[in-house]
Amino acid sequence: MEKYTCIAIDDDVVALKIISSLVNKAEQLELKGTYSDAVAGAGAIMSLQPDIVFLDVQMPDLSGLEILKNLTSKPEIILVTSQEKFALEAFEFDVTDYLLKPIENFARFLKAVNKATANLSSRSKPSSNASSGSTNIFIKSDSLLVKLDVSSITYIEAYGDYVKIHTDEKTHLVYSKFKTVEDKLPEDGFVRVHRSYIVSIDRIKNIDQSNLQIGDKIIPISNSYRPKLLDRIKML
Repeated sequence: MEKYTCIAIDDDVVALKIISSLVNKAEQLELKGTYSDAVAGAGAIMSLQPDIVFLDVQMPDLSGLEILKNLTSKPEIILVTSQEKFALEAFEFDVTDYLLKPIENFARFLKAVNKATANLSSRSKPSSNASSGSTNIFIKSDSLLVKLDVSSITYIEAYGDYVKIHTDEKTHLVYSKFKTVEDKLPEDGFVRVHRSYIVSIDRIKNIDQSNLQIGDKIIPISNSYRPKLLDRIKML
């Protein structure tokens, strides 16, 4: 069985012991550390690069939500909280699941873990059917989760704290980090060409020295991303 690394961050030492015990029961998990200090835990996310983080919401010095806001590369996050309202707020940061304290139900714990490992597994596997239009992702639009066929996406644009996902039919405005959206796209179908733009490779009409065209939209190409773009397209 494939092992996934994890850490736990919680200022409640008892909660950390319970999480450690539950992790030891889950054969697919390998615990790399527990942290009662939020700052140390945030540093461990950066240095250890765990697959999964069990993260408390309410902590002194640095809250779980503040840690989430400052992550540049996000592992699967399972929130641990005593108040459900904090968990619901954190879903704006695309967390995997949440567990309410006291965590006593191993089946509920395992359900959250399985969601995280399923996400990790799908993230590591190249999408072979993206070009056939059968790959879907869910996006949060207004108060709904909307299933979106990735083959309909033309390009994606950073827009402050939001991301604009442009499709054949409409533009969806999603509250999410740009990198989070990038990570959920099939790698063989999309390429980042600028700090603010990801494009569908199949939708590119033409490319010049500093821009490309998709439909009627002219999209800038950054010098740092141009080599990757040229490497991904087929040229004669």
